[in-house]
Amino acid sequence: ESKIGPQKTVNDKPADQYLGNFTWNKVKYRTDKPLRELIDMLQKELLGIDNDVKSKYTQYNSIKTMLTSLQRKQTGNLATKSLTPVVDPSLLIQDSEYLETHLIVVPNLGKKDFLRSYETVSQMVVPRSAVEVAHDEELTLYTVTTFKKFSAEFVQKCREQRWTPRDYKYVEGGREEEKKEIERVSKDERKVWGEVLRLARTGWSESVMIWIHVLCLRVFVETVLRYGLPLEFVCALVKTNPKLAKKARQALDSAYSYLGGNAFGRDKKGRVTKDDSALSSEMSALGVGGGEGNEYTAYVCYEFEVI
Repeated sequence: ESKIGPQKTVNDKPADQYLGNFTWNKVKYRTDKPLRELIDMLQKELLGIDNDVKSKYTQYNSIKTMLTSLQRKQTGNLATKSLTPVVDPSLLIQDSEYLETHLIVVPNLGKKDFLRSYETVSQMVVPRSAVEVAHDEELTLYTVTTFKKFSAEFVQKCREQRWTPRDYKYVEGGREEEKKEIERVSKDERKVWGEVLRLARTGWSESVMIWIHVLCLRVFVETVLRYGLPLEFVCALVKTNPKLAKKARQALDSAYSYLGGNAFGRDKKGRVTKDDSALSSEMSALGVGGGEGNEYTAYVCYEFEVI
């Protein structure tokens, strides 16, 4: 959060500073346009931002998955890693009409059983053709030669013995190509991640600006519905913190309770008493009050948290 926080700016300003100095963007959202048109415009912009960010992030995830797969092939065990830097091509029988070399991964604990039985698990296995190619802490890689006619049978029998056949075909210059591929994908990953960050930063800024314009429209519409014409009202931003929010609301209730009619009562000393819960529930059900989840107030009020 400490790294993300500085990126959450609105028009290159901290969000609270932007909100404190907010003015309606008359150039972009002309006030002579119908409300419905303004709302449609804001929704369309927000949807476009959301689609752009999601599309770019999907592109990044695709490249990141590809890079992770390539890196895993370089660092995994012999059952999963790339065999290009491991296998000496001189160990492979290539371009033979009758013979084929197989690469088999065997658990280290089962090496003796493998060497004792590999020649008989299938027909036409070349005797004494097993050659150890490489090993790690858990596994050992062997080459075994069979007649091509029985290759499929041999591979199947190996799987039944819990030995892992590896598909591999030698390609000249393969090591260099794999290295270049990792470098290329790594470069693409860094490039697209930078694009994601820039787009997300811009998208967050524009989304906040759209959101506050929508909020202003909500305040305006509800004010007109409550108090009618002419438009004689003041719109203000009250900044507080979670500990003082209730106290601030009580002060506003006390100052403007006269606007609520019977929604607020007063005691003998003229102090505001608790509002009528039944009326508050009815108003909230109608969508009138302090926004979703808030009780009815005599004034138009929406609470939000700046994150």
